[in-house]
Amino acid sequence: MMRPEEMKALRKAAGLTQAEFASALGMHRVTISDMERGVAPIETRTALAARYLSDHPERVRVAAE
Repeated sequence: MMRPEEMKALRKAAGLTQAEFASALGMHRVTISDMERGVAPIETRTALAARYLSDHPERVRVAAE
């Protein structure tokens, strides 16, 4: 199980804002914020995707582009 601080650290290591991270994961920014604060649970599939994006930030395509 991924801890909230781990998710935040992965996002920051990838150099992504919450909005960019959320877009890449198909989520809302508020959901990412809630997970990083421990308010919302981090599902296994979300944790796996977050780890992948952290390892491959070049794969991130922001919806605004």
